[in-house]
Amino acid sequence: MILQLSISAETQHVSAQDILDYRTFAQRHQRLNEKNELRQFERFHAARHLISQEMDTYLDAKLTPDDPSRTMTVDVCGVKNGTLTAVFCQTAGLDEPLARSIETINKAQNASAVILLPRELDQPVLKESMRAALEKGKVTMEVLGWFDDTFEETFRETLGLIELLGNETRMRMLAPLLEKSGAKRDYRTRINPKLVYHNIAALSEAGLLDENNEGTYELSQFGKTILAEFITFLEKTRKTLDESKTGR
Repeated sequence: MILQLSISAETQHVSAQDILDYRTFAQRHQRLNEKNELRQFERFHAARHLISQEMDTYLDAKLTPDDPSRTMTVDVCGVKNGTLTAVFCQTAGLDEPLARSIETINKAQNASAVILLPRELDQPVLKESMRAALEKGKVTMEVLGWFDDTFEETFRETLGLIELLGNETRMRMLAPLLEKSGAKRDYRTRINPKLVYHNIAALSEAGLLDENNEGTYELSQFGKTILAEFITFLEKTRKTLDESKTGR
């Protein structure tokens, strides 16, 4: 079975500019009758992920199999090289329409699916069709983790990173590495040598820094991602604060 993406009047294409921040996404892609903010955030989360995988991304896309009676509408769909990735934002948990959709995707040669959930589910509640798709690798389940016990661990890890990055000395060491690698001697001309060694150790231990063969330091892939996200967050926050002050 081959699934085809059908563009309807409700389908919206999501561009890379649309997912720069949540406010932009919400303004451009707000459903008229959507009152569930969590569902909208899940759609934003899914769109960002699919676009990061270089997929053409659509909201409220219709997927049509050989049997038109089994046409389904998915919250978010990514398309790349003829392969479809469907995302179902299940804020209310699992239901019968989802089970039917998963059964169809499990039979499709060119599709897979992600089920986004706000909290963990007990395995016994899964339909047989979902179990089969999960075991086959056609479907994955992702829990955002902000509404169950994983929140505490996520919050603790996030605070640890913010504590590392929310330090002027460390940011003065990290930011230039977005442009080129740096050596200890370069840091010692601008920063207290005692602070250089201590902070290099802390940043390396956190996985943000890598030391190359020449003895210089560069951002790890994890470090590049985290630093870019952190600077983006700071910039968006600054703009929001400026707008708030101007609007008073």
